[in-house]
Amino acid sequence: MKLPLFPLFILLMSCQLNSTSAHKTKDYSDKIEKIKTFVKHTKYNKNTAFMIDYSLHSGLNRFFVVDLKTDAIIKKGLVCHGSCKGDNDSKYAKVFSNKNDSYCTSLGFALVEERAYSKWGKNYKYWLKGLEKTNDNMRNRVVVLHAWEGVPDDAIYPKNIATSFGCPTVSVKFLDHLDGILKIEKKILLYSFD
Repeated sequence: MKLPLFPLFILLMSCQLNSTSAHKTKDYSDKIEKIKTFVKHTKYNKNTAFMIDYSLHSGLNRFFVVDLKTDAIIKKGLVCHGSCKGDNDSKYAKVFSNKNDSYCTSLGFALVEERAYSKWGKNYKYWLKGLEKTNDNMRNRVVVLHAWEGVPDDAIYPKNIATSFGCPTVSVKFLDHLDGILKIEKKILLYSFD
């Protein structure tokens, strides 16, 4: 069956719009406001924060560096989510946990703490201290911010990246960027949500 040219053009444009809709930038103003409210009367950093939107496909940039003074996202990167021992596929995080040996990602506010040796990536990591009941076991679970060579530097959607044992795992290049920030800015919060 032969379609007339105009409806065919509309059909092609519709497919193109649908394939790019996953790449549209979400409005994170409510999440940024939540971070700013959380840090307002605390000792936590009021200039910069990190946030992860685990509702996004793993092949999209979902780790964000936020300038809290301008409410702007200034850097984006890929980040793995926890496998939950097979309960999560590598495309989307659907299950979260704070339990030992769950291999799941924990949600909520966490403080990025000291830099330490890691066997992954460029051999350094940052310890995370969960500040809520949903993630207050992070340190005990050794859920840390680290890099792995298997995480690409750029978005690869619709392909996905690997899962982790619950750690927010980024590319080596992206962790180097975060490391540069963390050497200057202290007491930065990481806000993970879905």
